[in-house]
Amino acid sequence: PAQGGERPQHLTALRRAVRQRRVVRMAYTREDGTASQRTLWPLGLFFWGRHWTLVGWCLLRGGFRHFRVDRIQDLAVDDEGYPDLPGRRLDDFFDELERQQDITIRRRS
Repeated sequence: PAQGGERPQHLTALRRAVRQRRVVRMAYTREDGTASQRTLWPLGLFFWGRHWTLVGWCLLRGGFRHFRVDRIQDLAVDDEGYPDLPGRRLDDFFDELERQQDITIRRRS
């Protein structure tokens, strides 16, 4: 994994996938060491604390999930785009987070 200050391996490809609204498939290792395969609609990338985090709509779980970019082992960006659906947008993720955590997230207009 990338250490603080190092650029994670898949960051550029993920930025492009977010911008172009392309489906991504990835091999991911959770914090506990468990490997998983995920297919996501990537919605945004954020630098929180010391790590880049990918937020997306996970097709396997049918909900929003976030993943540390430095734990992505393998990444494939599909040619397939994903639709702009109400309830599955980045703002919807923030709305859900605000409700769950009882917080207010400052957003850009």
